[in-house]
Amino acid sequence: MTVASALLVSLSPHAFAPAPAPLLWGAPPPALRPARADGAAMVLAPSARGLGDWNPFAPRAERIREGGCEVDFRMEIVHLTKRRVSGGVAIAAPAADVWRAVTSYERFPDFIPSIISHDVRRGGAGRAVIDQVSQLSRRLNMRSQMTLEAVESPDARSVTLRRVSGHGFLEFEGQYSLSPRPDGSTYLGYSVELVPCPIFPLPLVEQKIRKEVPKMLAAMSRYARRL
Repeated sequence: MTVASALLVSLSPHAFAPAPAPLLWGAPPPALRPARADGAAMVLAPSARGLGDWNPFAPRAERIREGGCEVDFRMEIVHLTKRRVSGGVAIAAPAADVWRAVTSYERFPDFIPSIISHDVRRGGAGRAVIDQVSQLSRRLNMRSQMTLEAVESPDARSVTLRRVSGHGFLEFEGQYSLSPRPDGSTYLGYSVELVPCPIFPLPLVEQKIRKEVPKMLAAMSRYARRL
């Protein structure tokens, strides 16, 4: 090669091309890397609003028609195995009659069809102890047995049912609350926080609760209207 030809080669555009960037460990070679597409990236990347809208722990609120009543029902995921259920029903009866229905613990098997056995021991000062066996699944022969303490608060128009012992639920605390309305009717609210035993499939427990709570509230509504 002459000096002139060598000079021409050195002045060629390819002589000034940048050296290829070193490959990162685990990264695809440049030829295989997808071209950047800002528009596509914006579509695929979840927006902050999208993340806020999608929430697996968001409460599921429903209005369920049961026994001629419109029953409010909501289930919330408190944590992995703990659930909070709340809801209620408007009853065309005064608060005094609804209170008598709620505190008629001996009649609970009439309100809750899943109850198999039920024993009530009343104490003083608006307290009672309830021994209760309930059917969670007839097909799987699953039952829960609990001793519940009922505590009445007439001034607050509420009754609390708290698990004392038993199996089937590690935690169980429910409450009935009464809210009189100007038209003479009463809204009966119900809430419960519970943790089922690990041996009970959680979807089965959720399905049972969704089925039984509206039935119980509708049955109490019918009973209070007859008083």
